[in-house]
Amino acid sequence: MIAEYFLKGLLIGLVFGVPAGAIGTLTIQRTIEKGFFAGLVTGAGSSAADLIYSCVGALGIAVISDFLTAYQAIIRIIGGILILIFGVAILQKKELASVRQDTKGTLVLYFLSAFTAAILNPATVLSFIVAFATFGISGGLNAGQRIALILGILAGTLCWWSALSWMVAHFRKKVTNNIYEWLNRILGCLMMLFGIIMMIQGILPEVYLKTV
Repeated sequence: MIAEYFLKGLLIGLVFGVPAGAIGTLTIQRTIEKGFFAGLVTGAGSSAADLIYSCVGALGIAVISDFLTAYQAIIRIIGGILILIFGVAILQKKELASVRQDTKGTLVLYFLSAFTAAILNPATVLSFIVAFATFGISGGLNAGQRIALILGILAGTLCWWSALSWMVAHFRKKVTNNIYEWLNRILGCLMMLFGIIMMIQGILPEVYLKTV
């Protein structure tokens, strides 16, 4: 049944799409800085990347999968550099901005930057393959089931990002400029750490292989 695969996709998005790592950190920082919609749009950028990678896993697109496997080292290095730059930028932020300063251009930039950082992590497609195996999803699905599965994953990840952004936005009301500066130091350092680890995994792939 199509509804069954949508539900499975929803659960995969909720379980495997838990906002963690660099994008989760970036979403938290942007929500604190600019409010709910800034965080949600950042998370949506990651969901868009997850959508593409879930399509690769669900549809079994061998060409893309082979490309990611062949060039995952350089992709990881580029992604790590980008995340490292994000971390440095966060460290430089000192004062809490007004939510009303958000513009459509800023939100588009937030979406695209999060999408780029997420798509430059080829391990995502592997996590979806593991998720499909965990939920007993084989390759013999028809078109309707595949679409339902992919849409379910998208819905699940968006639910996570919405919940995270809402919770952080609620906390934002209590953040002073002093607290904001200290949070940026912590979040910026975390981002830089994630970027460095990702670069090391690209430069020394055997280190990564020992962790999976």
